[in-house]
Amino acid sequence: MTFARRFLRPAAFVLLLLTLVISVNASSLAASADPVSFSIQASPDQLSAPGEVKVALEVSNTAEDDMIAPVTLYGPDGSVIASFGDGGSYLLRAGEVLTWDGVWNVTQEQLDAGSLTYELHYHLEDDTGALAEVNRQAIAKLTFQGERANLTVKRTIDPPVVRSGGQATVNYELTNTGNVQLSDIRVQENITKNPKTVKSLAPGESATVTFTSRIGNADLKSNASITYKAAGESKTQNVKIEDEAITVAKPNLKLELSSPTDAVNVGEKATLVISFINEGNVSYSNVTVTDPKAGELLSGVSIPAGETVREEKQFVLSEPVTFKVTATLPDNTGETKKLTSNELRIGVYDPEKQLLLTLNLTSDQDTVSHVPADVRFHLVVTNNSNIKAEKIDITHGRTSIYTISALEPGASMTLDRDVRIPQGGQFRFTATVKDSLNNEVKFESNTLHIALAENQPVPTTVPVVTVAPPELVTSAPVDPLLTQGRDVLRYVMLGLMGIFGAALVLFAISSLVRLNRYRKSKAAYDHLDLAERRDYTEPYDEDDYEADDTAEDHAADEDEETEVLKPDYKAMTPDKAWLPHEKLLRAAAEDAAKAPAQEDMPAVDTQGGYRVTRADTVETPKPEETAESPEETDSSSRRHRRASRKVDEE
Repeated sequence: MTFARRFLRPAAFVLLLLTLVISVNASSLAASADPVSFSIQASPDQLSAPGEVKVALEVSNTAEDDMIAPVTLYGPDGSVIASFGDGGSYLLRAGEVLTWDGVWNVTQEQLDAGSLTYELHYHLEDDTGALAEVNRQAIAKLTFQGERANLTVKRTIDPPVVRSGGQATVNYELTNTGNVQLSDIRVQENITKNPKTVKSLAPGESATVTFTSRIGNADLKSNASITYKAAGESKTQNVKIEDEAITVAKPNLKLELSSPTDAVNVGEKATLVISFINEGNVSYSNVTVTDPKAGELLSGVSIPAGETVREEKQFVLSEPVTFKVTATLPDNTGETKKLTSNELRIGVYDPEKQLLLTLNLTSDQDTVSHVPADVRFHLVVTNNSNIKAEKIDITHGRTSIYTISALEPGASMTLDRDVRIPQGGQFRFTATVKDSLNNEVKFESNTLHIALAENQPVPTTVPVVTVAPPELVTSAPVDPLLTQGRDVLRYVMLGLMGIFGAALVLFAISSLVRLNRYRKSKAAYDHLDLAERRDYTEPYDEDDYEADDTAEDHAADEDEETEVLKPDYKAMTPDKAWLPHEKLLRAAAEDAAKAPAQEDMPAVDTQGGYRVTRADTVETPKPEETAESPEETDSSSRRHRRASRKVDEE
């Protein structure tokens, strides 16, 4: 940027000046060689109002040769004058003079301009024989003698960008550019409700009105409606001012320091790059940049809104320097701010204190017969500098190999490492160390190539220039405490497995015992098996089905489930074999027979309580009804069996 201001701008100015001189000379030469003469006159040349004027025009060819192309006449509005020559064009002979008379309707704008301008277009042949177009103008002067009311308005906004909470100012400069006095000039600005007025303005006189408004967090819109009257007239004329935004300031400027290099040698130049990154809508001008040690670095810098400006400053350094600059920033909001940059350190190398390490790499074999293969690498690290090198990290790719604590000037250290390589390829080791400026410096060893024997199959993976980090063959030491813990866990696992097997054996034995007990229970005397008949009072007798039963009776019996008849305990004799439950049933029946008749029992006891009795009474059958037919006996027997079955189910 400084170079541009110092050299490019003056050079551009000189180039522009030369261009203008050449253009003037060329125009003079063209004018001197131009054979066409062109003049115009208007009558009348003084008007008090727009109207028609007569125009007299003369065109002549002063050369001794005819023109090679016709001339064309254009009017003040830019259109071709069709009445001139043949449809607006005419070919001039040598020494010929052509006149044209016409009428033109003058407008108020042309009266205000004070002239009528006609143009003549034609072609001439240059020195090379090519045709060049020439445009000539002829101007007829006009004077306006009538009254003309005209107000010219110029608006300015100060500042163009306003910080939130600040004050926006809009100025209107009113100028009477007519030839009559103006009165009752009224300006209504959009940013405020109160209009401003000017009583009168004489021709050529100016006045300024100002409007102010406080701006918040949103932009304002400025526009105005202006009215005025000519002196002695009642008609009101208007001037409309278009919209223009008054924006809220949104500053976003960054100041950054950088340099193409982190360090230089003693006595060399270091370049400091100062970058202004303006991402806001605020512009800055006449910016100065200072450093606490170096003093003023820049001045007069302009930073337009939305642009990035970079300035460079060079220094000859003999020792390391840390830069941290401060910029003073006058902006277009009327305020001045300060901004501090980041901190940048540029180091200076002393050749006597510069680190220099060399790494020499060899291996015990250049070719391997198979992969993966075990290779011994031999690395010699030598300190060839004049200062002591400390904490030298030796790596292969991302794999850390060894750290050398220190190497004195001229000293060397040898590292032998057995590694397992996954394939043939190129191998290189790196030494990383910090120099006297605390900068990290890296030194590379020579590249060692280990090939795979040709008689071996080619690996499926394509060899690359730099192989994966080698795998160390030497296994890591085993912790004895960890080994003892694994042995204890193994014994515990074996014990748990034995307990689990014993539990399975006991479970099998208990299952067999339960199965044996179940079989014995099935064979027990008092076990009740499921059967079609469930008669627990007397054994099943096939004689229950009488021979004289009809087929219909047997079918009815088969439809119904097998019923169990209750035994007649009174008919049983003492000598009959009784089952245990039959004895109980007999005792219950005898007790029932000894009980008093139902009708003899009192319904209510002496304590006022009630006894439970049957609702139906037992009727003594009549003598003639005691005899039953066999069919009735059979039917009664079946009903009795069904009732007994229902009781058993309940």
